Amino acid sequence: MGLMLRILILLFAGLAVATSATAKPLPRSVLIVSQWDPGLPFFAALSSAFHATLHANSPEPISVYSEALDLSRFPAPKYQENFRRYLRDKYRDKDLGAIVAVGALAFEFMLRARAEISPTAPLVFSEVDESTIAKLKLPSDVTGTTIHLALHDMVAIAQALVPKLQRVALVGEPLGDTSIYRNFKDELVQISALEFIDLTGLPLSEVKKRVAVLPENTVILYTAIFVDGAGVAFDPTLALESIAAVANRPIVHRTETQLGHGAVGGLILKPNLVGNDAARLTLRILSGESAANIPIVLGDYNKPMFDWRQLTRWNISESQLPPDSEIRFRVPGIWEQYRWYVIVALVIIAFQFTLIGWLLIERRRRRIVEAESLLRLSEVVHLNESAIAGALSASIAHELNQPLGAILSSAEAAELYLNANPPNLERVKAILSNIRRDDQHAADIISHLRGLLRKTSKTDLEVFDLIDAIKDTLHIVASEVKARGVALNTIYVPGALSVRANKIQLRQVILNLAVNGMDAMQNCVPGTGKISIETALNGESQVEVSVSDSGTGIPLDKMNKVFDTFYTTKKAGTGLGLSISRTIIENHGGKIWAENRLEGGAIIRFTLPLSDKPTQ
Repeated sequence: MGLMLRILILLFAGLAVATSATAKPLPRSVLIVSQWDPGLPFFAALSSAFHATLHANSPEPISVYSEALDLSRFPAPKYQENFRRYLRDKYRDKDLGAIVAVGALAFEFMLRARAEISPTAPLVFSEVDESTIAKLKLPSDVTGTTIHLALHDMVAIAQALVPKLQRVALVGEPLGDTSIYRNFKDELVQISALEFIDLTGLPLSEVKKRVAVLPENTVILYTAIFVDGAGVAFDPTLALESIAAVANRPIVHRTETQLGHGAVGGLILKPNLVGNDAARLTLRILSGESAANIPIVLGDYNKPMFDWRQLTRWNISESQLPPDSEIRFRVPGIWEQYRWYVIVALVIIAFQFTLIGWLLIERRRRRIVEAESLLRLSEVVHLNESAIAGALSASIAHELNQPLGAILSSAEAAELYLNANPPNLERVKAILSNIRRDDQHAADIISHLRGLLRKTSKTDLEVFDLIDAIKDTLHIVASEVKARGVALNTIYVPGALSVRANKIQLRQVILNLAVNGMDAMQNCVPGTGKISIETALNGESQVEVSVSDSGTGIPLDKMNKVFDTFYTTKKAGTGLGLSISRTIIENHGGKIWAENRLEGGAIIRFTLPLSDKPTQ
């Protein structure tokens, strides 16, 4: 029993040692061997992605050695034998943790040469099609991820782009000579619904001639031209550009690095995804995972991708493309290029429209309020006029009695002259002339009074001579001036003073100032009161009117209040006269203010803009 126990212990210990040895991390060095020229865009993109992923996900530095077989241009067996010896001698003293072969020819080469270069290093293949792997018998320490390349996929894309597709022109190297597309040759016999035009293996110059005259309902399938039929080596991308420049039909292709060089697109193989997967497999092996335990799987590296410029050139609608297609080189529209500028502009425009609308509404409301205010002002002005007319009624009645009494006396005299024998007709004629004159005088008094009492509004604007308006107003108060024993003095500038205003309201201002001035001299010695009205030009665009009196003046502490509504120093005053006058003047674009005279009394001044139009 003790012996059996010791045997079991030894077995478990040996198993633990074996497991430990298996999980031991490999040397942190990798050899990557490519079958293509390292300067070609596809391998450069794959290699860049491989290096980036390898170093970004490794906690320790990894030494990466790169070699390029360039078998597309140097396929001779003797060259491959020399290259095998070169690699054997170069890496004899290097302890490699893994070897990565990129491309089917490079993978097949390394399967033969690994035993001499680094026999213990696991082999990882990349960018090898699944049909190639299916034909090979692989050692256990070989793993990788296959790619899917099928002629049927390219034809399906072609049929989507050209719904009435009848012919397919094959452009590239002979399908049987390529390591990537050699399975296409077997697929050709399975596609019987289409006519295939074989342009593979021709000199590039001949290919360009043929693709320029292809019949309608034809699509060009481009694989790759590394060496053309004349033996000239090419970058497959540059060869595609020269073909696309003369082709009269759309071109379908397979690799991402060729997108944007004249082809429409297709089910595109992305080299960065291939390189990323190869790096991740390499890291797993370097971390101690056995390559034999990593199964070979099919990689998901293909994506439908198209060039927007070529779709536009061949009038191919986006609705014809496979689902989830990626479109590159799209010329962005105004919305895509200037989205935020457009949004900001629209916000500003919307704000401006809103502001303009609000301002228009406020303008309309203001006009309504102004109209109502002016209506109230007109009513107040009319009441003020009526009040002044009532205050002047005694003097006006006295003024009317004179012509009416004269008319009565003249009529009685005329009767006497008519009853005489013989009638004195010459005297009657003279008396009738006097009656006509006195009647006109009475009519003038009534006319002025009617004008004073007529209701008006702000819209009753007219161009008139301000001096004439002052004279008409003074005619109304002439009898009151005489009754109070006040001397009236006027000084007018020569010529007419044309203003555009409401004549009745301006006459009311003159009347208010004149009556206010006479009221200010009530306590003066009779016969010493004097009112002076003067007009003057204030610059070239304004007229200034001054109404002064010889009263007691305005107290300095009350100077700023005389134009306030309901402010008055008179016992029977309403406090509206000067307030109404200020409102009228300011509504007409003028200014009004009060001052005291040095020699005693007050003076009220106001300005009005002159009109460009002459008086009628």
